[in-house]
Amino acid sequence: MIEFNRSITFVKQFSDRLRHARQLRGLSQAALARACGLSQGAIANYESKSRRSAKEIFRLAEVLNVNALWLAMGTGPMTTDSATTQPKQSTSSLGESDLRENVAHGWPFRKVAPEEFWRLSGKDRALIEDTVASLIGSLQTRPPQS
Repeated sequence: MIEFNRSITFVKQFSDRLRHARQLRGLSQAALARACGLSQGAIANYESKSRRSAKEIFRLAEVLNVNALWLAMGTGPMTTDSATTQPKQSTSSLGESDLRENVAHGWPFRKVAPEEFWRLSGKDRALIEDTVASLIGSLQTRPPQS
């Protein structure tokens, strides 16, 4: 079992930490890119060391549920104490300001907290993505309503 509150020594560079966190969360480069509002190529460039730092470090850290300082510089624990010891916020306890903040940061759903989605298995996240894609497709092909 991996302990998230300890520093990880085998991930010395940003590219390695990003790849490690992404794989630990069960995300493909494309899925991480979509969740952050980036291109898959940008994630690939970060992981291949073509780009050495990310101006989107806070978005990446939030989606990966890791400490931004750890992700950027390898300093401190991989996750913050609050991320490992406090319970995640449930949808029912989301306040209006939390909902606005989620949407402002690129999260498209008002009634689902990003943490709830990322807590799911990769298989369940893929099912949700396929379902939303199918729904969007069906809504786009229906005749306009008056």
